[in-house]
Formats: sequence, C-alpha cells, structure tokens
Amino acid sequence: MALPLILRLGSQYCGKRIKTCRRKFSSVPLNPVSGLNVFDSFSKKKSPLLTKQPNVLTWYICGPTVYDFAHIGHAWCYMNFDIMRRVLEQYFNLNVIQVMNITDIDDKIIQKAIDEKLDFKEVSSKYEMAFLNDLGSLSVQKPTVLTKVSDFIPQIISFIEALLHRELAYTTNDGSVYFNINAYEKKYKYGKLKPFQISMAESKNSNNSNDFALWKAAKSDAEPSWAPSWGGKGRPGWHIECSAMASYVFGSWVDVHSGGIDLLFPHHENEEAQCCAYHEIPQWVGHWIHSNLLRLSGGTKMSKSLKNTVSIKEFLQTYSADQFRMMCLISSYRNDIELTEASLRLAKDFLDVVRVFVTECRFFLRNNTVLQSSINSKLLLTTLVETESMVKSYLGDDFNTAQATSAVRKLILLTRKEINNSNTVNRKATDHNPGIAAVASVLNFVSKYFSNLGLTSAVGDSVDTTETDASSIIDNFVEFRSQVRQCALDMKSNQQGKDDSVDAVNTRKILLTACDRIRDDLKLKGIQLKDQEKTTTWTLMR
Repeated sequence: MALPLILRLGSQYCGKRIKTCRRKFSSVPLNPVSGLNVFDSFSKKKSPLLTKQPNVLTWYICGPTVYDFAHIGHAWCYMNFDIMRRVLEQYFNLNVIQVMNITDIDDKIIQKAIDEKLDFKEVSSKYEMAFLNDLGSLSVQKPTVLTKVSDFIPQIISFIEALLHRELAYTTNDGSVYFNINAYEKKYKYGKLKPFQISMAESKNSNNSNDFALWKAAKSDAEPSWAPSWGGKGRPGWHIECSAMASYVFGSWVDVHSGGIDLLFPHHENEEAQCCAYHEIPQWVGHWIHSNLLRLSGGTKMSKSLKNTVSIKEFLQTYSADQFRMMCLISSYRNDIELTEASLRLAKDFLDVVRVFVTECRFFLRNNTVLQSSINSKLLLTTLVETESMVKSYLGDDFNTAQATSAVRKLILLTRKEINNSNTVNRKATDHNPGIAAVASVLNFVSKYFSNLGLTSAVGDSVDTTETDASSIIDNFVEFRSQVRQCALDMKSNQQGKDDSVDAVNTRKILLTACDRIRDDLKLKGIQLKDQEKTTTWTLMR
C-alpha cells in the first residue's frame, strides 16, 4: 500500500536528517530552548528542553489502537499534549513536527473483525475515523504526520532484519522473532525508564521471560499476515511498530517522545532499546514526557476491561470541550486527576469568570466612547506587565498552566473590580481617557492567552458575533428607557415654580415608575443598569 502523501513529502524533508543522525549522540550538538525546562521520565528531573535543529522540535506521540471508541481517559492524555504543543509554538516559537501513529493491526482488532465478520481494515478504519473526529470535537490539533502500521510493513521488516543481523534478536520455530535482552545488555542499558531485574525464567517461545516479540507468527490463515525474509508468515509486534515508523521519519534522534504514564514500561522502554540497537547509539530520545491518568471518583482507573469508561462522544453530550480543556489547564499533567462533578464544576466556574470578564470589558469599552469612567489605568497596566512575565515563566516551568492560569485569573478579577467600581467623571469630549487603553490591553492579553491554549467559546469569534447581536438589542432598549426617563425628569424640571397639572404629575410618575420597574426586572435577569445624570449604562452581573 502506498504511503500517505503527507508522509512521503515529510520523508523528503527528513532524508538528509536520517543520515546525519547516525553520528554518535555525544558528537551531535543540541540546542537549548531558552526559558523552558521539562520533566524527563528518564532522568527523573526537570532539565532544559534540547532540540537537534534550532527552533525545530521533533516529537513522536503514541497514538491509539483502534478497536473501539476512544474514552475520556484517552482524551485527557491527548488534550494535555495539545496544550503543550500550543505552548511550544505560541510562547517559545518552535516549529513543532509532531508524528502520531495509528495501530491498525492488533489482536483486539483481529478478534473484533472475526466477531463482526468484517475485514480487519474495516474495523480499524471505522474507529480511526471516530478517534480523529473526537479529537477534532475537542479542538485537539492534528499531528503533522499521521502514520498507520499497515502502511509500514516493509519498513518494520527491514528494521527487524537489521536486529537479526546484529544478533540482537532471534527467530523461533514458528517464525516469530524476539528481542534478545541479554545480548542487548552487553552493549547498552535496558531499564532506563524503569529499573528491573532480568529474569531467566523460560517462557513458551522466547529464550527468557523478559524478551519481547518483534514479529508474531500467524496463528491461522484468517489472520492478516505478511511473509518476511526469515520465513513464516506473521505480523508486527506492538513495540516495533513505533520504533520503525518514528525512525523512518526522524532517524536516530527524537527530541520528545510522549504518551500516557501506563506506556512507560514496557512499551517505551522497549522502543528505546530497539532504536538504540538499530541505530547503534546509547540514546534515542532526548526527553520522555508522560501524562498521568484521569481516574474516576475514588481513584479508580478508567479501563475498557473494567467496563467503566465514558466515551468522548458521550462526555460531550453533557459537558463542553472548553470545560474539559479548562480542567486540564488548571491541573498538572503529571498528577493523577479524578473526573468528578466537583472538578468539572470548578472548570465551568472558571470559564464563566472568563466569559463574564470578556463581556464586561467589551461593554465597558463601548459605553466609554460616550461615558467617561474612572479606571486606575496605572494599576491595571503594571499588573498586566507583571502577569505577562509570570505567565511566560510558569509555562516555561514544565508547562505549569495551573499557575499561569491562576495568575491570569487574578488579573481578570482585578480588572472586573476596577470596571464595576468605576465612577463617572466629568471630562471634555477631547480629554484623554487612559482607562480605555488599559482595559483594552488587559482584554487583548487575556483573550490571546486562552485562545493560544485552545479555548474557543470563552473568547472566540462565534461568541463575539452572538454577543454583539444581543448587546445591540440591550443597547437600543436601554437607550429608549433612558430617553423616557429623561423626558420624565425634564417634565419635572420644566414645571418647577409652576403649578403642576394633575395629568402632568401622573404622567411623570407613571413613566418613572415604569423605568424603575424595568431596571429591577433587568437586574433579576443579570443586567445591572446605572442611571447617571443624563445617561444610563449597563453591565452583566455575576
């Protein structure tokens, strides 16, 4: 099967890089990303993020095995990595080349195909499409390159042949191939990500129980299989798939490799071993980044085998994608998080704060083209500069969006306080009003921060359009009320020193009472009217 066009184009870019990457790791100069430290699962500490090419980050992310619909626990992992990618691109100006795999050959896929009397490709294609649609509904960006195992069988076979040639793998009687950990340990280190003791206990096929399958012999003719050079039809093992595909695109060095914490061992450990053996290098990945798990209430692991998962589609019928993303933003990707009503409500409350802030700022800026209000512009601008610095610093500290978002929240609350406590001041129409620029600057910063990190509804254009329509209606209504109220007040002023007729008094009373009633009714609906001397302004209440 032909490789996808995007990958063929990508491989042209990577061709020269594969050759240069074959030099020993110690001789390859690496480039630190200024101001960015990342926790590495290999070193177990934070260290400066290093890239092989200046301003270019190569990143391999483990994708799904597509035999069923993805659940919200999977979404947690991919959402966290999407936020990281946005931070790298938007705040550290990196050109991120992200490759993600789709495992479309697997025991579970084969079994489902048998159960449903379908070809395995029909099963995998169905769930691959559902997975990609789910990521789209969560506003998770597509990877730069998407690779499928079934498209890479020749590359995988070639990879295994190289390991057999170096006597770091061996065949069994049925044609399966296993990685030889004992032989590997004589040249390299196994157990970088998770120390373990090598056991010599015999397994059914391998030389010892720690050796893992690179190639699985077909159990029957009904299984999808390919014929390799060493004989015996079969299909790839799980770990070899990622090693071969990532090596095809990136060569012998990957700046970042990521996945869920449950993949750290044995999957990622075995990937590292395979690639070090294949490329004959002591280190293949610069930084291993793992996202911890999203658990159910009480700390229970979410698992398809336990039948306690919630699909992404089901989740989004009750909660919004922005609510889930906000939950990620105010949490740490390295901590286990429980999916509870309380955690989701906290995220929603924060979203509401952002939405009300954006609305109040826009209304303030519009109203102040006519009305002059007193805003402590110096305080707002000073706090804005401090917040900008803190956000960049927190994001550079292992993607600490929780602290960065907390700093932005404090700026939001301060700005809302200034807006809602502002008083009307008498200025000439030509006088400078520094409050407008201060509020606009804060609004721009906050809106950009959340849009940079993938939030859409709180600050997006779609909400802005709807909001503008609604606010125009309120504007017209409030202006009409203001004119009616002013007419009633003018009636009273014009009648001073004169005998008011009964009709005039009654009319004035009816008009002012109606204006008061409208003000009170709007307040119950969350709209606060402020009557000034000759004008009326309004804001949304929280």
